[in-house]
Amino acid sequence: MKKLTLLLASIALLGIGSAVQPLQAQEHQGASMQLHHMHLVINHAVQMAAEGCNLAMLGEMNMAPGIDEQAVEHGKGMIREGKALVKSVLQSKVMTELHEKGAGESKEMTYTHKLATEALAYIDRLEEMHAAK
Repeated sequence: MKKLTLLLASIALLGIGSAVQPLQAQEHQGASMQLHHMHLVINHAVQMAAEGCNLAMLGEMNMAPGIDEQAVEHGKGMIREGKALVKSVLQSKVMTELHEKGAGESKEMTYTHKLATEALAYIDRLEEMHAAK
């Protein structure tokens, strides 16, 4: 334990790692950062919808009367909002501008549209699980 503490203190005092450039100082070419952030938002939408599905399923088990109804309603809302979030990324002003600037044919843009298509298909399946009773 003393050796670990000494090692960590030495690293802190000597400033090992101080040569690493901070993220904001790095250069990002073209639309890659915008597309990367779109990917993050799409992934968040999928996580939100999946968590909403989980919440709705839990509420449908009727193990906690009085709160289960709220869990089901909120969970279904999370699924709807996740789907709307993916669609809003695809229909955003930034997406339109990137296409107008010619980024629409890039591998990254193709990936972004494929990611969004698969995300919407997954969220559709989550919705179907709750529609079929």
